Amino acid sequence: MAGLAKRVLKLAAAAAMAGAAPWAAGAGLPADLGERLARDYARPAVAKMVDAASALDGALGGWCAQPGAAGAARVGEAFETLALAWSGVEILRFGPLVQANRYERLAFWPDTRGVMPKQVQALIAAQDDALLKPGALSGRSVAVQGLPALEYVLYGEPALLEQGGAPGFAYACGYARAVAANVAAISRDVAQAWSAQGDFGRQFAHPQADNDLYRDPQEVAAEAMKALSTGLQFARDVKIVPVLGDTAAAARPKRAAFWRSKLSTRLLAANVDGLKAFYLAGAYPLPAGDAWMDASVRGELASAAQTLRAVPVPLEPALAEEEGRRLLTLASLTLKNAKAIVDQDLAPALGVMIGFNALDGD
Repeated sequence: MAGLAKRVLKLAAAAAMAGAAPWAAGAGLPADLGERLARDYARPAVAKMVDAASALDGALGGWCAQPGAAGAARVGEAFETLALAWSGVEILRFGPLVQANRYERLAFWPDTRGVMPKQVQALIAAQDDALLKPGALSGRSVAVQGLPALEYVLYGEPALLEQGGAPGFAYACGYARAVAANVAAISRDVAQAWSAQGDFGRQFAHPQADNDLYRDPQEVAAEAMKALSTGLQFARDVKIVPVLGDTAAAARPKRAAFWRSKLSTRLLAANVDGLKAFYLAGAYPLPAGDAWMDASVRGELASAAQTLRAVPVPLEPALAEEEGRRLLTLASLTLKNAKAIVDQDLAPALGVMIGFNALDGD
């Protein structure tokens, strides 16, 4: 019995040491980790979205007053710039972006029940001028406040970019302006929260023992790794897999984000680029023996983005063709590999255990 007890104690001690090793590695995290992530990624990414939303509001203002092909082209370009900016911001699915329903207000998607089109159609049909006043839209359903609703009006119904001065144009264009202004206002709120003066930005960039949110670099690293893992999961499991289907016949191109504007794969590639840039901003220290993790994460994310950019546009015929499906399948597998490395290797090496995330329960 004594021998067995000794063996049990040895096994317990070994298990404890194995469990402690990752946390010991995490203890070497730089004190300025949060500052790096905020300064080099989050703040510039949100600032781009603020500028893009304001630019779109301005482009819509000129075009709504004087509809024309040149103005429509400017609006389309401004919308694309804003959507690309959102692709870099949406990965910050914690803190300011998830407070006050900001994420849903900016991007009510996926919308498998078609709530947004129904609500937007009803809103435009009602033509309530009070809803176009500054700030009025923020009190309405999240489905009519953000980018999916704006894309629907511009490219879906009533497809303003193809209408010019058709009946109902003025109100629908005014609503599009109201959405753009609402997106700009929400983006400014997120930017303020992330700023050095904002309570969240200050605590994230400078964790301290008496903070309410982040008390040390370990907690910052945990938030960052969780965001990286969640972003990879969302890109694959929500944006690609349901769209791809098991066969060409089972593909559902209209389940893709931003399919009406034909930006689905371009924005998804930008999203993956954002995940890589967010990861790189951390410059996480790893022991020499674990350096392969860094190279693998960088490589997988770069490969996934490159593959997505190679998918033919528009998406619907690409999903019906062998090459298009092969590329999307490859991107899906690459993202799955990247997430496995982050969850099973990188995060533990930094003292982080990936648990529940923002997608659990969706």
